[in-house]
Amino acid sequence: MNPLSLALILGTLPLFAQVMPPSLPRLLSEEEVISEIETQGSSPSPRELAIARRVPNTTGQLYQQRLAALDAGQLYTRLPRHSFQEVWETARQTPTYEQWTALFREEARAMAAGQAQNRLCVTIGDSLTQWLPPGIFVGDRLWLNQGISGDNTARIRQRIGVLEGTRPDTIFVMAGVNDLIAGRSVQEVLFNYQDIIYQLRSRHPQADVVVQSILPTNHPAVSNQDIRAVNRELAEIARQQGAIFLDLYPHFSDESGRMISELSTDGIHLSDRGYDLWQTFLEGMEVQLFRDRLAVGGQQL
Repeated sequence: MNPLSLALILGTLPLFAQVMPPSLPRLLSEEEVISEIETQGSSPSPRELAIARRVPNTTGQLYQQRLAALDAGQLYTRLPRHSFQEVWETARQTPTYEQWTALFREEARAMAAGQAQNRLCVTIGDSLTQWLPPGIFVGDRLWLNQGISGDNTARIRQRIGVLEGTRPDTIFVMAGVNDLIAGRSVQEVLFNYQDIIYQLRSRHPQADVVVQSILPTNHPAVSNQDIRAVNRELAEIARQQGAIFLDLYPHFSDESGRMISELSTDGIHLSDRGYDLWQTFLEGMEVQLFRDRLAVGGQQL
């Protein structure tokens, strides 16, 4: 890892949409491929076209891509989607939880060394967060994605400290569905969330902490009634602790309160349309928070 190199390139490399969720791999269209290659200043050869079609679509591939970017002193969210393909395309092993948290810690250390005056957003959560499209936050806003597939609120409580040294402006959190799938009670989820919010507010007092509601599901393993119960209490906990509650549930649910089918691949994980919708709210929230900060500081856009 080369923090100095990261410091030099952060804020200068273009963002590219999007890493696909593992349940919905796809090839890029020919137009998208050509556009990506031409952005780099060259005409696509048949071999380049074939290479550019592939993007990571498993957690093992995504992990290896991020690790390669870190070793090269770069931030994976600011690189083309097929970057370091020669490293990740043969990845078969699923990284352990400990490997993910170690990678997050090193990415955070590099960010702390190279952030300079750039604004920083952090997203924390499970697989939904892990596969957020990289091109959400643009301009001088940098982004650390700390989502881990299968994660729950108890384990997130234990890894908040890996952000030590960073200076985030906004921290987005979404978690809890895996707790409910595993049979944990609403009360346990809320207890863990209280500590998560407290830690984030204490460790990063300069940051706006945005607590996102758990999304509805269309899966027999999860009760939407329990999800709504968590969300109701979570809104109040966020208010009491000085955090912001972003209620996404109504925008993803149908008339019966279940996940809108077009927004999901399996009733829990999101489709392209689901991520597009989520991205709209994240972008809107970040823009509004930035305007609010400027207003408080007596500045103008």
